Amino acid sequence: MNNIFTILKKELRRFFTDKRMLLSLFLPGILIFIIYTAMGSVFSNFFNPSDDYNYIVYIDNPVEEFNVINTSNPYKIEIKNFNNLSNEEKENYKNDIKNEKIDLLICFESDFYNKLNNGEKPNVEIYYLSTSTASSTIYNYYFQTLNNNSMTINYNYFVNQNSDINYDLSTDEDKSKVVITMVLPFILVIMLFTGCMNVTTESIAGEKERGTIATLLVTPVKRSEIALGKILALSITSIVSSISSFLGLALSLPKLLQGTGDITLSMYGISTYIYVLLIIIVITILFTTLLSIVSCFSKSIKEANQYATPLMFLIMAVSGATYFISNNNWYLYLIPIFNSINCLSEIFSLNFNLVNFLITIISNIVYISLGVFVVTKMFDNEKVMFN
Repeated sequence: MNNIFTILKKELRRFFTDKRMLLSLFLPGILIFIIYTAMGSVFSNFFNPSDDYNYIVYIDNPVEEFNVINTSNPYKIEIKNFNNLSNEEKENYKNDIKNEKIDLLICFESDFYNKLNNGEKPNVEIYYLSTSTASSTIYNYYFQTLNNNSMTINYNYFVNQNSDINYDLSTDEDKSKVVITMVLPFILVIMLFTGCMNVTTESIAGEKERGTIATLLVTPVKRSEIALGKILALSITSIVSSISSFLGLALSLPKLLQGTGDITLSMYGISTYIYVLLIIIVITILFTTLLSIVSCFSKSIKEANQYATPLMFLIMAVSGATYFISNNNWYLYLIPIFNSINCLSEIFSLNFNLVNFLITIISNIVYISLGVFVVTKMFDNEKVMFN
């Protein structure tokens, strides 16, 4: 029994006195807390407009009895009433909804009361944009409230019952853009990082673990050249893996998201894929360089993977931050990883900005150069390479 406790104390002492072990033990939990807390804020802000948001609702032929709906609600609503809008005017306001200038258009029939009195069921039309969070929120409020009122004897009418009319003004392409922009950049970046991690940690830390790195370093070749050769080889391998992953993801996306509606990639042209390919190449080389630094610092593949895992959590946190940090300022595209995900989101949403794209590419090349410089210095350091 004493021997068991001796081994127990020895192992615990090894774990809790080694700074590297402590880092790998506690850092994942800390990062998970930060990521999940940030994600909660992201989803809350993304799916719910701010409390002080001012909804703009246009109503044609307003019904006096329903004015209470406009006033007794939990939202700030700006109402504008009309009488007998022409078809042309309605189309103009529908376009305003598509352009997110207004949130809702409600059309009551001009003879609404007469039809009710004659036992007919008039139809209330509510036009909205499902891809807009604000429009969807206020639409659900009016639709549910009017539907509940229609169940009473006095207000027996239909709401959006004409199957020939598209009350949701979002097109299939609009819906596809929203879903793809939300899902694809985040998944793609994580897949790229995972592919790089599998290749890079084995190359440098693996050679340390097997003892072959010493043989390589004593050859009559500059260590900086060895470092550059390794990074180039790892980058090429990772890029091939990354392109394969992207093609697989893009082709499987309609099936992956089949429960969210009709997903189409037909809206993207060849230029879209070229821009995406350039971002993939640059961010893959950046990941390879970062993981090469981690691999140089580690004693074994296992240890390299331990350090790479918190780095992946950190990248996930940065990826999640793109959903609630405004990306209107050019200098935000100087932030590594954050800039690449924002660029991918712009590309997939068909809001491509050449200036932001160029800043992202150039800044990432600068970070890659700095990372390569660090790796070459690590290869020159005996303590690092033979730790």
